[in-house]
Amino acid sequence: MSRLRPSSILLSSLLVLSALAACLALTSCVGQTLGRDRTGPATAGQPSETELEAIPAPVSPQRKTVTTGEESLPYVEEEEPPRVEEGAVAPVFRVQIFASSSLEKAEAVATQARTVFSERVYVEYSAPLYRVRVGDFSVKEEALALKERAVQVGYDGAWVAEVNPKGQ
Repeated sequence: MSRLRPSSILLSSLLVLSALAACLALTSCVGQTLGRDRTGPATAGQPSETELEAIPAPVSPQRKTVTTGEESLPYVEEEEPPRVEEGAVAPVFRVQIFASSSLEKAEAVATQARTVFSERVYVEYSAPLYRVRVGDFSVKEEALALKERAVQVGYDGAWVAEVNPKGQ
């Protein structure tokens, strides 16, 4: 059984729409010239031979297949991931569960959080506070899910922070 990826469905749809647009454009032109063809009279509603020759053949996508074992699947080229400028750092989202001016309190909360969460726990300092943060997420929605879990286990003030992983 072959499966189509969304990108191959989109490509097929775009090709069909392009062909339809070309046909509509030609139909419009053909409709304007009906009955005015110099190579011979056209009957009402019927294009002449010259007009028929002007209609391009439908565009068919080149179908590549990949054979894996017993089945052949359509080959779909992968889209390139978005390019990140050199030196640019992708944002990282972490869930902040605690902040204090006391390193000892922050370390105690971090130690306790390491028993609760499977994600990495950080103690980050940014004057004048030590912040206890959990996780390394590239997608904010994943961090929001962890924030909800943190609230459920008792970290009522938990919130999602976007951090620069180099400077933290």
